[in-house]
Amino acid sequence: MGEVVYAAIGRVYLWVRYRKKAKVKEILDNKFDGSYINAGAISTMKVIGIILITILFISLIILFIRIILNHLLQ
Repeated sequence: MGEVVYAAIGRVYLWVRYRKKAKVKEILDNKFDGSYINAGAISTMKVIGIILITILFISLIILFIRIILNHLLQ
């Protein structure tokens, strides 16, 4: 089941990003070993990583602001 989802994501990702059939084939063969599943898995993990890093940075900023405000108000 996961392979079907990753393959669909990989196909959509490559077609949206490169749009030309020859370029999609070239990138698929060179970067993703000719597998839409690899393209989908890698692009999905990149998005998840970006989201998690963003959440981490926002949490750290909120934490530092709360520490500074707490220190200033005491």
